[in-house]
Amino acid sequence: MELVIFVLLNSYSYKPGILRNSFYDSAIGAIVSNGFIVPSTCTLIAAFGIRFRWILLIAVGFMCIEQTFIYLGVFEHHWWKTIYTGIGLILLPAIGKWLWKKLCQPNQPYPLRLIMLYIINVSLQGTFMSGYLLLFHQIGFRPGWFEDPARDNLAFATLIVHIDSLLFALLISLRSHWIWKAIVIGLLGCGYWWLSRREILYTSGMGLVVLMLMLQILVIQLLGGLHRIIAEKSSMRFRREN
Repeated sequence: MELVIFVLLNSYSYKPGILRNSFYDSAIGAIVSNGFIVPSTCTLIAAFGIRFRWILLIAVGFMCIEQTFIYLGVFEHHWWKTIYTGIGLILLPAIGKWLWKKLCQPNQPYPLRLIMLYIINVSLQGTFMSGYLLLFHQIGFRPGWFEDPARDNLAFATLIVHIDSLLFALLISLRSHWIWKAIVIGLLGCGYWWLSRREILYTSGMGLVVLMLMLQILVIQLLGGLHRIIAEKSSMRFRREN
């Protein structure tokens, strides 16, 4: 949703005043709000089975916070409206509770596991990639989609995250041998080299590209660990029920 409404459609702006670049500064606010706080709240709602009336109260609370931020000048709507936030915070927990129930079931169907791993990886890698690009200004992407270089950079990086997430989810869900993981990382490295040759990827040195690949290897390992935990929990539940 953030790729569409925030990066591509410029729905709102955060103004935490942390970074000089206004779009990167806004991205920091979006990462904290929609990358940590909202997902954490939805996870708690799903895990503890919080009832609908409390979900409504939580949604109203978030709407009040949003209006307060607007009043304080640290948040600004473009075409977004506070009511959209309320609707989202009613729908997202419902989706979260449904996914949580499916996740806790034994013998989860493969498409569900693939989708879950994809969603988890988008969150993990999106956080790593955004933080990396915000911290190291000597590396980034210039596809030429937007006039604002910062927005251009994060839009293309987000697209890469979604593509990588599908590849990583396939690798982990199929329990691929480490050789296949090495091949995928090698292909990513070749892809970054090609983007550099096309002047879409700019960097002050290939060391930063290598570091980015190492972060992606870390994400694969984390995703594999999470997948093992999910599989073990599912197997334990299956044994208890049988």
